Amino acid sequence: MLITSQTEIQAPIEVVFSYLDDNDKQKEWMTGLEGTEYLTEFDISNPVGVKFKQRVREGNRIQEYEGQVTEYIKNNRLNIQMNHPSFLINVSYNLQEISPNSSILNITEEVTGKTVSGKILSILFRVFMKKGLEKQMKALKQCAEKQ
Repeated sequence: MLITSQTEIQAPIEVVFSYLDDNDKQKEWMTGLEGTEYLTEFDISNPVGVKFKQRVREGNRIQEYEGQVTEYIKNNRLNIQMNHPSFLINVSYNLQEISPNSSILNITEEVTGKTVSGKILSILFRVFMKKGLEKQMKALKQCAEKQ
C-alpha cells in the first residue's frame, strides 16, 4: 500500500529539513512520538545505516518501532525503514527548494504487510493512515513556518 502527500511550506529548505532530522523537533509534529533511541553509533554527517528505536503513543499504550536510515542527503532527502512485527514501513521525505523562503515537501509511505493480519490491517486502515500522514504534514508545515 502506497500513501503520498505533498505540501508547500513557506520556510527555507534548511528549516524544513531540520524538523525531519532533529529528534527534539520531530516530537513537535509527529503525533504520539515519545522518543528516539539510537541502537547503533550515530554519525551526523552520514547517518545512513544507523538503527534506532522510536516509542510512539498509540491510544493508551506505547508501541515501539525499530528503524533504520536508508538514505540521507542533507536538506534534500531522508528515507527510513520502520519495522513492526506485522508490517514494514518505508518512508521517504523529499524536499525541493522553490525560493530561498519556500519549499515543497513530498512524503511517500509504503506499508507492506509481513503477516496475513498485517496485510489485512494495512488495507483496512488505509484511509486512517492517509489522514494521519496529512495531519502530520500540516503540523510540520505549521512548525517550520512559525520559525
